Amino acid sequence: MDANDVIESYVRDVAAQLPLRKRADVAAELRSLLAEELGNGDQAAALAIVRRFGRPADVAARYSTPTAVVDPADTRNFVIAAVLGGLLIPSTNQRLPFAINPATAQVWFLAWLGALVILFAFKSWITRRRPDWFQWKPSQVRDHDRVRAVEQLALIGILVFYEMTYLFPGPVIHLLSGGRVAAELLSYTSDFASLQRMSWFALFVPALAALETMALVQGRWTRLTRTIEIMLFVLAGTQLGWHASYGGIFANAAAEHGARMACQLVGAAFILTAVYKIYREWGRIPSPSAGFSPATT
Repeated sequence: MDANDVIESYVRDVAAQLPLRKRADVAAELRSLLAEELGNGDQAAALAIVRRFGRPADVAARYSTPTAVVDPADTRNFVIAAVLGGLLIPSTNQRLPFAINPATAQVWFLAWLGALVILFAFKSWITRRRPDWFQWKPSQVRDHDRVRAVEQLALIGILVFYEMTYLFPGPVIHLLSGGRVAAELLSYTSDFASLQRMSWFALFVPALAALETMALVQGRWTRLTRTIEIMLFVLAGTQLGWHASYGGIFANAAAEHGARMACQLVGAAFILTAVYKIYREWGRIPSPSAGFSPATT
């Protein structure tokens, strides 16, 4: 192989990674450029020259921007969607009512990733052809530290309902079912009613409700109260997950199965809420100072 063969091999490797309509022109330009720089050089000189130019894939990218399956600007959203999809896959803990085997979980996650790749690739294709569809538009700036009374009251009401149902499942379900479910069927086992098992969630929820009430009264969240709120959501969700995993809640088999399913679902809701709040705190953008005003000309 002589110097000309080295250059020709390099040119062909570069051109092969370009769109068909550009290959001939780029190959001619690159071939002429390298030959001029080589002059009367030998094979070693030719190798040194093409290696300074860079890998064929890098050189091809200078002539034609390669099409990305996932646009670099969408990488963050792709990762977030992938993680959320993974979190929504049922647990592989076979002690839980809603559980799947590890092999099935892997298939579901890979299928989710594959679907995301197709969706984001389609979005990239549409964006390149119709950029006007994705023009930026200003949105309302929201103060996430300000407490919204309606949302807060609804959350407090839900927490109070959880606590009452947890402490007095028989009377509450009997009332909600219009008397169709006998209160006696929802009597806790002596093991579950012990302080070691039942007391923790019974304490976490009132503490969380009290914190939400305090935030409602104050009208704003602080970094400290947000941190405590997240911790309480995680603790409450973890405790419900343990209840669902270990069972032994009700003596009645049907009530036991229903209670474990409810504990797993509500516990997952607590954990996912905590994950969302952690993400929002982690990505918090500081508000402008009180004296800030836009520059004027």
